[in-house]
Amino acid sequence: MSTKYPKYENFQQKKKQSYYDKLSDFYRNSKRILKIANKPNRKEYFLVFKICGIGLVVLGVLSYVIQLIFSVAIPLGK
Repeated sequence: MSTKYPKYENFQQKKKQSYYDKLSDFYRNSKRILKIANKPNRKEYFLVFKICGIGLVVLGVLSYVIQLIFSVAIPLGK
């Protein structure tokens, strides 16, 4: 190993894991995430709801404008 990069041995490739090891790692990571996660409160929920609603409205308006342009301003197939 090189003395220039002392932490290089931490990033070496690991040996191939068995399916049991992969499944146990997945279970352990899932358990950790569920322990950290929390239910959003009412204020956070409505904030997400407003952001999604604004996004839906913006995409709807944008698609309507594009459809209007292609049907009125640039009639194709005539």
